[in-house]
Amino acid sequence: MAQRAALASARSDWRAGDDVVETAANAGLSRGAHGMSLKHILLGLLRQPASGYDLKREFDTSLAHFWAAELSQIYPALKQLEAEGLIAGKEAAPSLGPARVIYKRTAKGSAALADWLAQGPKRGAQRHTDLAQTFFLDALNADEAARFVEAMLAARREDLHVLQKIAAAWKRAAGAAFPDALPDDEFYPYLTLEAGLAVAAARVAWCERALHRIRKRRNDTG
Repeated sequence: MAQRAALASARSDWRAGDDVVETAANAGLSRGAHGMSLKHILLGLLRQPASGYDLKREFDTSLAHFWAAELSQIYPALKQLEAEGLIAGKEAAPSLGPARVIYKRTAKGSAALADWLAQGPKRGAQRHTDLAQTFFLDALNADEAARFVEAMLAARREDLHVLQKIAAAWKRAAGAAFPDALPDDEFYPYLTLEAGLAVAAARVAWCERALHRIRKRRNDTG
């Protein structure tokens, strides 16, 4: 798959900051938006059989620009999905290392995924730690505030650079099919990458404007 090749080529550069992805830190087994969304995302990823480790790798690559999940969240969610009959797990003996459970989506799970999508777009809570810090920059002097935003700008530029590398690698791997002739299971994921690129570029631009204003304010009042 071209998508996988592209993501693999850029994986070592990926830095999924807590203010870049929509964090799933609170995605547990509750019936809240985060918990239910995590389970549905797992159902979506299980279009092909996969282990919990395989799914974690998908979160760290294919979904990293908008969602995060840890193994400590993934495995309990898989157990609950299995208990509900939405997925089925089977132990597979590996050539090396411990045995792994390979999960696949059941017909009931496919119906649950389709029902979730049919409900329309969901909006989840977003947390941007750097913006929370920016809110309180009056606790610093102007020079310190400028250095804070400079550091934030450098991080946002790196985030954008990584996403651009993923898109470029994907384009090279897909060739003439990129992007509008990609198969469905790559085309729609690519749309989310486009969204990630747009958001990352907007955050870079905002940091640049904020830094300019802070410097001007410092000079005007200095």
